Amino acid sequence: HIADDRTKASLRDDLKIMDASLQFINELLRNMLDMHRAADKQMKITMAPTDLLRDVLEPVAAILYLRGSEMQILVECPNNLMVLTDRLRLKQIVLNLATNASKFVEQGFIRLRAAIIDGCVQVNVEDSGPGVPPEKRDRLFVKFQESLDLLNQGTGIGLCLCKHLSQLMHGDIWLDSHYHSGVTGCRGSRFVVDLKVPPLTVEQAMLQMGSDDFEEDVKISLEDGTLVNSSQSSSVAPATSTSTPSTEVGSDLTQRSICHTSPKGEDAVVAAYALPETLSVLFVDDDMILRKLFKRSIQRVAKEWQIEEASNGETALQMAQSKHFDLIFVDQYMASIEKQLLGSETARALRSRGVSAKICGLSANDAESLFLDAGANCFMFKPFPCEPVALRKELHRVLHSGSRGGD
Repeated sequence: HIADDRTKASLRDDLKIMDASLQFINELLRNMLDMHRAADKQMKITMAPTDLLRDVLEPVAAILYLRGSEMQILVECPNNLMVLTDRLRLKQIVLNLATNASKFVEQGFIRLRAAIIDGCVQVNVEDSGPGVPPEKRDRLFVKFQESLDLLNQGTGIGLCLCKHLSQLMHGDIWLDSHYHSGVTGCRGSRFVVDLKVPPLTVEQAMLQMGSDDFEEDVKISLEDGTLVNSSQSSSVAPATSTSTPSTEVGSDLTQRSICHTSPKGEDAVVAAYALPETLSVLFVDDDMILRKLFKRSIQRVAKEWQIEEASNGETALQMAQSKHFDLIFVDQYMASIEKQLLGSETARALRSRGVSAKICGLSANDAESLFLDAGANCFMFKPFPCEPVALRKELHRVLHSGSRGGD
């Protein structure tokens, strides 16, 4: 037991120094490994539809916030701005740029911004630091270039790696020499990541996902507002299904027979499994398409529910601090460029902060005990049921699950 406040403060400072040193070593090793892989053309780039706000900018902002950044972290991005890119590598670029900026900003902000410029999507990382000296701009992206700060700290490979990654994704990156932060005495800097691709609509993003069968199923779901595809229809447990799927997979008739019940039967289900008219819901999953599809399917059975999204646990914690949610769904495994919270760890952190929402864990694996031990109310296997009747029953089960943690 440490009773002396001065000793406690000294130990906290020591821990911060140790944590910062470990982060530096981790980033150095990761960057060196990625530089080697990129130079040898061993870096695998996976292009997929990406929600820039939920999948890239908000997670990076959450990481900076949890690292204890004292400057203001700003995020500016239109809702549902989607683009075809490598989500993890773009996040790595933005995090590298933002982390680099945090070393120089003494007052003001770091701003993560995404916008459509001349028909193509650009991501900017802006700050109110001292700016990049003119004599160092020509060699800014050269490997092992001289450090930007006065003490010559840093490895000189972070910006070079950002350049390599952006080019591997058929984009580019540069420093905007005309930028000024607007803060007196702080010129600041703006790095522009030009993805060189137009934005995607939600429908285009869905149709980018894989096979012809998937595309056909999504087209059908967009037409009648339902959310079911042939690859998932067999995943719905018989006990929660009110119809027998046809053996002929892929036709409009087959899909519609799965998605509809008789009006009389549906009315009975609505009465037996009544849902609240309004509810505030947070859905946490790293898969952008799954988040969009979940929102569509929920709105089929509960049109007035307000649904928000997060792509990682850190972002969910921030959102839950600033807004009350009645129901939180959280996936167990969410991919990232560095270690982030598991779903069960997120549930535990939410409970430790006094969040009283119903929490439902999600996973394709049996992670029920992990979630329940962490304070979640219940667990649901993925994929979740998309047929309206089955989904209504499952939501009713979730909402009437036992009280846990902060309830």
